[in-house]
Amino acid sequence: MTSPDDEFSAILSGERAPPSLWRRLPPSGRLFVRFWGGVGVLLLIAAATLRFMPASYLPEETKPRKHVERATSSSPHATGAIQTAGVRPIAEPIPALLAPMAGDPDHHLPQRGPNGETPREAYAAALPMVPQGNVRVALLLSGFGMSQDMSETALDDLPSGVSFAVPASAAAAPALLDESRKTGHELFLALPMEPASAPLDDEGPHSLGYDHTGQADQNDLYWSLSRFDGYVGVTNAFSGQDGGAYAQSPDFRMVAKELDQRGLLYFNATPGAPRYGPVIGGDASFTFDTAADADGVDSQLAWLLQIAKAKGEATGVAGPIRPVLVQRIAAWAKGLAAKGVTLVPVSSLSDKPASAASSPANRSDASADPALASPPAPTVAVSPSVNASPLPPTSTPAVPVSPSVSATPLPPPAADGVATPAKPPEPTANAPAPATSGF
Repeated sequence: MTSPDDEFSAILSGERAPPSLWRRLPPSGRLFVRFWGGVGVLLLIAAATLRFMPASYLPEETKPRKHVERATSSSPHATGAIQTAGVRPIAEPIPALLAPMAGDPDHHLPQRGPNGETPREAYAAALPMVPQGNVRVALLLSGFGMSQDMSETALDDLPSGVSFAVPASAAAAPALLDESRKTGHELFLALPMEPASAPLDDEGPHSLGYDHTGQADQNDLYWSLSRFDGYVGVTNAFSGQDGGAYAQSPDFRMVAKELDQRGLLYFNATPGAPRYGPVIGGDASFTFDTAADADGVDSQLAWLLQIAKAKGEATGVAGPIRPVLVQRIAAWAKGLAAKGVTLVPVSSLSDKPASAASSPANRSDASADPALASPPAPTVAVSPSVNASPLPPTSTPAVPVSPSVSATPLPPPAADGVATPAKPPEPTANAPAPATSGF
């Protein structure tokens, strides 16, 4: 066996080559080199794979959301077919129109200002210019703020003339409320009220109910009114429900009186239902079925325009917010000007006292006109060989009468079983006299 000294002497004399660096490394060093060498090879393989991978397999780049700039008075470069000219930002909450909430210093109640200012005037969206002969249509979108993503989509895609209803029990984030004001969307507070289907349908623990005590309802009303600031009025459009049972009960008069004293509007989202005073407000002409698909939403928007054409104005209520609803409203709004229609804020059509609003002559809802009692029957998708006309209303079908058979009803049989001859019809005042024989 060769000793280390002999090996060293052999190396110095040139008889043996020195060992390689790898052999001189201790076992732990060799393991370290093997590990990081393997990692490097894997990274090179991954880089080469990404370099030559088709674009369809690459992950999509996430882009930050960009809000569409509305055509406001302070935005001279704003463009867009769906924007309404002359829209100004909504005022931020005004301290003079806010009263401290008893026992809750972080929240406020709306109130009239010292010089007679009212929230319904201070926070109303500006009325755009309405060309002569145009009819007016307004749209209230309920459920704003319940979904951050859908609310941002509504802000991005919808024209400023669309008004938003914010549920008191799920008040939107302050950033959403600020953005809606900056872009000209006026805000309504959606007041939770018990619907006729209660307790199966519930609008939250602070819902106003016709079976509650007056003090309990007033406490719940104050709680709702103080959830956020800067709204033009209150509505019963609560993201798909309308609280019709309480809103039509005598107990609601307390709410109406409170709203009027505080200078707020009340928008009644139940078409055809009376609105109790003394508060000033407006009434829905039509409530959308937002579970419909794109064609269904389009047909309902067209029906809203029919009401507006017949009555001179109409207000629709839609919600909760869904992607297809926002998409179809945005497309519909682009074509209004060409149809002689101007989109206006809901507050501009909500200036009627309750006593006048109950009169059919002053109502813009479809029930005030028998010709607009119900929307047209939907069309049904059928094969090309079948006529795709609208379905007729459900009724007892008429029995076809052969041309050779008289359509005159048969006379009742006589008591003896022999039919009594039919009595000839009486001549009318305008009927010609029967011809007489010349014989």
